Amino acid sequence: MGQGDAYITSGNTKNSETESREHETTLFAKRYVQIETNQQGRWSYNADGTIQYAGYAPKGLAEGTDGWLLQKFTYTSMRPVTRKIYYGNWSGKTSYTFE
Repeated sequence: MGQGDAYITSGNTKNSETESREHETTLFAKRYVQIETNQQGRWSYNADGTIQYAGYAPKGLAEGTDGWLLQKFTYTSMRPVTRKIYYGNWSGKTSYTFE
């Protein structure tokens, strides 16, 4: 199979255009989105050990400085059921209204 050829998974069925773009034909591997290495992350846990908040910001950004991508998780029977997003600072995470 040459470079640029569509990858065929089985039989005569070709992948969709999106699948073809994310597949590296020469390596027979799928491309993944790279996580930026200039980011820092913070996590806050509930009493039962589940993650309540997760936050991501550029390295070196203070916890009290706006610019954090914050996520709040809710659970049912220890399983995550919602993830809500807010942009602000890590220190103020408990005072925000997540949507």
